[in-house]
Amino acid sequence: MAFYSSAVTTETPCQAMAYYRLSKDDGNIHESDSIQNQRKLVHAYLRDHPHMELVDEAYDDGYTGTNYDRPGFRSVLEAINAGRVNCVIVKDLSRLGREYIETGKYLEMIFPSLGVRFIAINDDVDSSRHSSGDDIIIPIKNIMNESYCRELSKKLRRQFRIQRGNGEFLGAFASFGYCKSPDDKHKLVIDDFAAEVVRGIFSLKLKGYSIGDIAAYLNHQQILSPAEYKKSQGLRYQSGFQSSQRSKWSPNAVRRILENPLYAGTLVQGKRGTPHYKLKQMRERQPEDWVTVEENHPAVIDKLTFDLVQKLLRRDTRKSKGEDTVLPLCGVAFCADCGRPLLRRSVTRGKRKFYYYICSGYKKGLGCTSHSFEQGKLETAVLHALTHQIRIIVEMQAVLRETGVEDVNALRMKRLDVLIAQKETELDGYRDFRMKLYEALNDDLINREEYDKMRAKYTQLIDGGMEAVAELKARRSRELRSHSSDGLWLQQFARYQGAAELSREMVAALIDKVYVYEDKRIKIDFNYRDELACCMEILQDKAEEVV
Repeated sequence: MAFYSSAVTTETPCQAMAYYRLSKDDGNIHESDSIQNQRKLVHAYLRDHPHMELVDEAYDDGYTGTNYDRPGFRSVLEAINAGRVNCVIVKDLSRLGREYIETGKYLEMIFPSLGVRFIAINDDVDSSRHSSGDDIIIPIKNIMNESYCRELSKKLRRQFRIQRGNGEFLGAFASFGYCKSPDDKHKLVIDDFAAEVVRGIFSLKLKGYSIGDIAAYLNHQQILSPAEYKKSQGLRYQSGFQSSQRSKWSPNAVRRILENPLYAGTLVQGKRGTPHYKLKQMRERQPEDWVTVEENHPAVIDKLTFDLVQKLLRRDTRKSKGEDTVLPLCGVAFCADCGRPLLRRSVTRGKRKFYYYICSGYKKGLGCTSHSFEQGKLETAVLHALTHQIRIIVEMQAVLRETGVEDVNALRMKRLDVLIAQKETELDGYRDFRMKLYEALNDDLINREEYDKMRAKYTQLIDGGMEAVAELKARRSRELRSHSSDGLWLQQFARYQGAAELSREMVAALIDKVYVYEDKRIKIDFNYRDELACCMEILQDKAEEVV
């Protein structure tokens, strides 16, 4: 309901411009604040004030009142500076803005200095009818508007954090490979076409292609970049990363996809935000302030593959000159004595060129020996060791099935629960004994020196036991989180059964590091060593049960 009088008939003619504003927050709370209803109110006011001519209108839909850098409001200022209007009309003071200092500056300084009349209909504010009471009432209303905005900001921040914690997606656009569910805009579902492109990107990385080569391949195949794909779907998408009119795949775009845990089913939100409701510039937040929900939505990439790619990205795996992909052992082979990476070097003899791996420490003159190993022979030795390891694991998988051990993860959880219970029992014993020491001291069974020494000993045992329990519980949590990949690591080995040559993808999937000794011995740290040891222990326990 408007609180104005239509009895004024002798006012000075003026050229007015109406201004309407609706923030997203206001729109969800007050239907009466809609742009349409604001326009109706202003037009009704103008019908009762025929001396006022409506020259123009401007509006900002979806803009906060705490920031005056709005396109609609800029249009108002441009019209004033051009001399086209000398009056601004709004529904109420909160439509002009909700920031106390800035709003006061426009009302007390800017508009009066430009000779502009200001009218806020519902607040009964008209600068042409200034009264002494306005000096108190208008600032109080501005403070109330700012207070409202501040409290609303706090409520929304709390609400958003709760929603993020519940795994609700709050982004304006789903990441490439996903789309918002038609049934619930806060849920992500797989976009089959884009997801297939994402899978291809991960596959190419595992095969040894560099990030730059992957981007070039996607552009050569005329596959739409994430920004262009969103636009092709009819979405009004704009990216701060876009540098040309039609965006293409870039190495950074490929890296962002490869590093995004979203594709493994983990939703991470709240990485950027505004530090204060008055400051609208987005800033990066500390990792401890992020909200992470694992297994939140369908995964495009399985967890093992995602973790594998992260490991490859952390290593320096540049391809050699003249090669299309990274060599199988690049970034994987290390000197067994000094621990530094092995470098591939070439030697020309006659018309033939030979390739060797040598210690980078030796190459840089840091005191180590060469550890020279011909590339082909090293790859053959690693392939032989891998073939042997694959055979062992495939046979072990068959034995697990024969013994009825299908849910290895459940058995691992059971074993960890037993270990935790044993450690906690030991802790209780240590604590009881430490308490009895005091009784022994009071009964003169031990002297003060003996008491202090034994108490220090058992305090140390208790501290160590507590650390052991905490580590076991943390390990249990890790195992529990990775239960969905249980058995997949076995399949990783089985898929390369019968491989005739060493490939980059094979090495990345199965090997952590290869250590080369000066005497040509090699030691291989395979992936999934903990899982393998656990399965071996389970089989051993089963064998002992039979005996």
